[in-house]
Amino acid sequence: MVPGVCSGMHHYGLRLRLVLLVALVALAADGSVLPERFKQPDRNGDGKLTREEGPSVATLFERIQVAGLTDQIVSTTSLAITDFNRDGRPDILLVERNPRNERGGRAPFRRLRLLLNQGDWRFTEHPLAIEGSALSASDIGLGAAVLNLADFNRDGFSDIFLTRADGARGMGNTLLVSSGAFDRFRDVSAVMGIGNVGAYNRQSSIGDVNRDGWLDIAVAADNIGNTHAGFPRQRLYLFQPAGPRFEDGSFHDIGGTDAVPGFGGPYAADATKDKAGPQITLRDLDNDGDLDLIQSYHCDMLRAKWSDPKASGQCAFGVFVWLNRLAETGALRFERVRDNGLAEEGRMRYRPDLSRYEAVQHAVGHPYLCLADVDNNGWQDVISVGPTDLEWHVHSDQIAGRFWRGLGGGRFQEATTAAGLDALNWTYREWERFWEVRFPAHSRVLDNVGRFSNQKPLLKGLTLADHQPYAADVVFGDFDNDGWVDFLHVNRHELGTEPGIVRNVLFMNNGDGAFRPTPTRFSGIDRNSIAAETADLDGDGLLDLIFVNQPDMSGGQDAPDDAYMTKCYRNTGLHGARQNHWLHLTFTGVTDAELIGARVELTAGGKKQYRWIHSNHSYRTGGALDAHFGLGKQTKADVKVTLLSGNEMTFTGIAADKTHSLSLKPK
Repeated sequence: MVPGVCSGMHHYGLRLRLVLLVALVALAADGSVLPERFKQPDRNGDGKLTREEGPSVATLFERIQVAGLTDQIVSTTSLAITDFNRDGRPDILLVERNPRNERGGRAPFRRLRLLLNQGDWRFTEHPLAIEGSALSASDIGLGAAVLNLADFNRDGFSDIFLTRADGARGMGNTLLVSSGAFDRFRDVSAVMGIGNVGAYNRQSSIGDVNRDGWLDIAVAADNIGNTHAGFPRQRLYLFQPAGPRFEDGSFHDIGGTDAVPGFGGPYAADATKDKAGPQITLRDLDNDGDLDLIQSYHCDMLRAKWSDPKASGQCAFGVFVWLNRLAETGALRFERVRDNGLAEEGRMRYRPDLSRYEAVQHAVGHPYLCLADVDNNGWQDVISVGPTDLEWHVHSDQIAGRFWRGLGGGRFQEATTAAGLDALNWTYREWERFWEVRFPAHSRVLDNVGRFSNQKPLLKGLTLADHQPYAADVVFGDFDNDGWVDFLHVNRHELGTEPGIVRNVLFMNNGDGAFRPTPTRFSGIDRNSIAAETADLDGDGLLDLIFVNQPDMSGGQDAPDDAYMTKCYRNTGLHGARQNHWLHLTFTGVTDAELIGARVELTAGGKKQYRWIHSNHSYRTGGALDAHFGLGKQTKADVKVTLLSGNEMTFTGIAADKTHSLSLKPK
């Protein structure tokens, strides 16, 4: 052999092995292992992907495959993300049920499933034990709905509050408190008084509304037409301690009393008294140190006739606001406000001679409200979204979204157009042009629900393109870490078409509190969902997204497998996101009752940002009591945390690009 040839072949073999190794294992900029990118199906039959359905490598998000999470063909009703085992990584808790209503010979299940984060996009399923109950994690009971997490018994571990539909079957809400470990729970539901049996319980909001040191619970209850899923009976449960242990106390509902005038009370099957809404929010709207109550009501007429006394078509709808006057008076009492620029009440009346509803008083008829400070002025702003399908939803105006800017002192100003959010009210015809896709003329799902409509004369000639997205959530987060909050607009329409026709939309903040919708070739988001949540799942300082789906809720029982699968979108850090700095803050030294509702003020480079600490983040999702800030080009920040009690803690010169645990224990 010629000298040097063997050596050359040896080096060639090493280079080949290195190339193969790089091809097999993709590494992030920080050296961590990247997950496998989701393999998009061939939509055209020619081996090529359309521009909108095949995100390019230059997208802010990319759909990835995560074993144990994105490969499950299940209906997911709720999702919560928090660090259950306290190892510094966010874990995922899901409420799941069989797809397609347990058809096809599947064994029925409704389960809680915990996935522990092992790092590098590896999650392992971890068993949960439930003591003192007929329920188990593998059989969490009928109608399991929306999760919420908080530490009720003050042992340092997350407890689980789970609302429940199908309440007429005798199963109410469930409260599972930790039993000395993150994965062991005791079922205390029966003695706590939180069941609300018979109601169509949906979202909850948790916080200490009377500032007695114990967590209270607000529960929203919806109505689908003729109450076939339960009654629209709202609750505001105050905890009443009976000793030092949480388990010795119980909850007492103050809805329907003078303490919260016009909220809750018994269900009456009376349109002049009943209101229905699946979402509820406890937030300090006026920054006075106590939690206020906000709920937006709508009218769902599916499966109901206008003359049905249980129907909701003539019930009040709109945004209802109750300001907590505890800070001003020293006593717990909520005052309903009507003139703060946000609150409004609408009414409809059915005209049998015209076979349609007409407006008596105008208001938005949206069931979903989400809050964040999008213009960095220290006051929370509000987006409301909801369905406008005439097939089943009654409303005074064809408005699918509205935005209010917080002015301070609990006052607001409508600013949808000024904030660049007219796209919230686009029809699918306009989204068709924006996404560069072609919609079918009709939708099997919309045609199906149209059979139950009392507004058939109004539906004549309408195509799918005349409809608006069924917005079911808004998820806030600074997705490019530029110091301005962006949001994801969640569209839950299950249209009976192939996946990828309908999608969620990423709205990016322009850096002044106004927004722009982004096309899929920028965002990488090419699927829709019933709910979504954001968290930094891989610890790289960039907020990722999880979408959960439940087609069965929208008449999509024959939807393809992909329509059921949970979707995970990794933040790539492109479009300048990775060049920006960030901070992730967690908090110790106080109970959850003291922490929830806290305002976090961050100052970096002379500019301020604000976050509020809560466990219910959007309609069906929530979790950690933490705060993520993008810092732009700044490398350090000062932070001030103000608790509802008025106690303030200041931290200066905090270094960027890491998680900091801040002790709020008074010195």
